[in-house]
Amino acid sequence: MRNLPGWLLLGAFPDEEPNDVGSWILHANGEALLLEIPPGLTLRDVAEGLYSTGSRLLFVTASHLHEDHFDEDLWKELKAAYPKAEFIRPTKARVGADRLLHLGGEPLWLVKAPKHSWTDSVTVFRGTAMTGDIELGTLDSVNWGLSRLTKVTSMDYLKGFQSRAGYHVHTVVSAHLNDFRQGVDWPSLFEVGR
Repeated sequence: MRNLPGWLLLGAFPDEEPNDVGSWILHANGEALLLEIPPGLTLRDVAEGLYSTGSRLLFVTASHLHEDHFDEDLWKELKAAYPKAEFIRPTKARVGADRLLHLGGEPLWLVKAPKHSWTDSVTVFRGTAMTGDIELGTLDSVNWGLSRLTKVTSMDYLKGFQSRAGYHVHTVVSAHLNDFRQGVDWPSLFEVGR
């Protein structure tokens, strides 16, 4: 998992235990996005990751606002340390309220598809999708706060990403690092029994 082009895994936080949350520096041509702000991640971890990739921080975001993915205090520290970066706070938004960014001239998508929480976004960069806590191939979730209709709409929307964007996804990884697949057939990941 540490060998995904343009994806530097800073670690699993807070303490490298199973089901901890991964945090990544996504980078291309000297520009970077920090993805996931879990408790235990430090400013030093981020600075070392940026240094090792030779990148400056342009964007900071998380897959959703659950506390194991989004440390509010660290968010504030990062804003103070990197005032020129754009901080993209996950928000409640309708399915399809996507955002297209560019790192070093390469596309990076934040695809809005609530299933696990109302603030869910899937990040797609260099053919890899980080799905946050969205379970693939099922409408079930560890959380029950979203309607079945919202989940179905989100899964259908994600299924159509490749054709809408004209972009191929070949790898998926979950935020908790417990689902890592290469050579995937993207649309089939979202086939669920109705």
